Order: sequence, then structure tokens, then C-alpha cells
Amino acid sequence: MRYDNTINLISKIREISSMFIISELEKLGIKGIVPSHGDIIVTLIKHGELTMTEIAEKINKDRSTVTTLVKKLNKIGFTATKKNESDQRSNFVFLTPKGKELEEGFNQISEKLYDIQFKGVKEEEKEIFRNVLIKIYNNFKEEK
Repeated sequence: MRYDNTINLISKIREISSMFIISELEKLGIKGIVPSHGDIIVTLIKHGELTMTEIAEKINKDRSTVTTLVKKLNKIGFTATKKNESDQRSNFVFLTPKGKELEEGFNQISEKLYDIQFKGVKEEEKEIFRNVLIKIYNNFKEEK
């Protein structure tokens, strides 16, 4: 039997980085948001208004999961929805003025996160690391 703790280590990194993000959000006075909400907010910052399906594709999550997350973001006032005039079956999601105010804080947190995760890591090591992670991800995706 071969044993390797790579997946466990990735899980631990995800957990501790999520705790870091939540702590940084709290320091900035941003309440009610967790890292899974951040994916949606960052995507809307980059792309403007999008449908639930477009968001789901861009952040690689189920549409139903995105719908649940967006409902929470709507409830706390960071996003809103409006009917898609060209397709009445779908809605556009967009950042409210309150949601747009998150951009600067999110940028600060992203910079800190990047600096921490790659402290002492050379550029060529980063490239190799990312390539290996992509291969591992694709291996699991093929098995799905």
C-alpha cells in the first residue's frame, strides 16, 4: 500500500487559508462573508453582471450552490438580481454599491494571501507547483 498525505496537506492548507481570509475580513469590518462568497464577489468585480449559470461556470461550482450563495449575498446587501430581458428564465447577478465597496479590501487580502503562500518560493518553483496542481486536478476530473 502506498501512502501519501498530499491530499490531506492540500485540505489543511485550504482550511488554514480560509481561516486567514475570514480573520482578515473581520479586521476590515466585513461581516457575513465566507471564502465561498468571495469567489462570486471577485468574479462579479472582474466581469460585471452575470447569470447564475455563468458564475457557476467561472467558479467551477454547481448552479444550485451558486444560487444559495447569491441568495445569502442578496440578503446581506452585497449583490442583487434582475431579470434577464433576453431570457426570462434567468436572472443577472450584480454587485450593489455596498458590494462594490468590497473590492479594495478584497485586493488587500489577496495581496497578503499571495505573499504568505509564496514566501520563500522561487518563481520557477511556483510555475512547477501550479503545473503539478493542475495535473492532479485534471486527474481527478477525468475520474469523475
